[in-house]
Amino acid sequence: MTMRGAKAALCFMAFLWSWTYGNGLLSPKGVNFEVQALMDIKESLVDPHGVLDNWDDDSVDPCSWTMVTCSPESLVIGLGTPSQSLSGTLSPSIGNLTNLQIVLLQNNNITGAIPRDIERLSKLHTLDISNNFFTGEFPPLLAT
Repeated sequence: MTMRGAKAALCFMAFLWSWTYGNGLLSPKGVNFEVQALMDIKESLVDPHGVLDNWDDDSVDPCSWTMVTCSPESLVIGLGTPSQSLSGTLSPSIGNLTNLQIVLLQNNNITGAIPRDIERLSKLHTLDISNNFFTGEFPPLLAT
């Protein structure tokens, strides 16, 4: 293979890798899975103070949103909306935020069952949902 051919092959491989990695977080419609999960969470909550107003479903980067913390790799690792008078229910889509490490939803008025989908959050080490009005059983895997 000539030097020119090797460069072309290397460029193609770099393009293919970046395209594959870049699309890894996107759904078939081109929407970031984390954005979609966060929008589902927002839609299931009543936000009387508008703290989630800058959560925009047209965005591809939720790292600039209030109450969202991201890793250096721009993955959502924290969701913190304590003491915001949020009501409604917690969307099962929270389970799609598979990089979450911290969830702080304490001192709100959230009702309904804790979604079992939250058990998919294998990196979760801090979950504070105290002082809400959740009903039903605590998901078994979280109780251990």
